[in-house]
Amino acid sequence: MSRQITVAGRLERKGGREMVARCPTEHDAQEAADWLVDRFSRLVPGLPVTAEIQAGGGQFLVTLATGRR
Repeated sequence: MSRQITVAGRLERKGGREMVARCPTEHDAQEAADWLVDRFSRLVPGLPVTAEIQAGGGQFLVTLATGRR
């Protein structure tokens, strides 16, 4: 949870994007992305966070992004 708070603080202050998870399958990455977007919407209400999944190096990377506030 403390990593989530750190990432939320950075996204809230600076905006932009941050890679937050690596998953072995695309299905796992989608579940993680959905969960993270839900949690961030509760942690920092009003901060529009989206998740992107990218394939790379035999795994799937989950990136959270937001515009500047």
